[in-house]
Amino acid sequence: MSRWVDCGPIADLKFTPGAPVKIGDHWIALFRVDGNYRAIDNRCPHASAPLCDGTVFEGKVACYLHCWEFDLTTGACDVGPQWNVKAYAVREVDGRLEVEWP
Repeated sequence: MSRWVDCGPIADLKFTPGAPVKIGDHWIALFRVDGNYRAIDNRCPHASAPLCDGTVFEGKVACYLHCWEFDLTTGACDVGPQWNVKAYAVREVDGRLEVEWP
């Protein structure tokens, strides 16, 4: 059963371009995409680089170490499905972001 976890006020999140947020002992990256918010795991499965520091374009983020691309809606990796990251639903509630957490 999943639950919604508060990630804080939007105004306090540091989108550079993604905003890293820790939930328990797990890091996720929040992104602003075309006026919406997306969340994926913040760790590139290839070399563990933080995806929040990548380059965002066309609904994807490219890892800055080796340019692997991850879809910000699905978490799909352009190199192959074995490298996909988890994507999470995001909602805005009263100026705060919440992530649906498993």
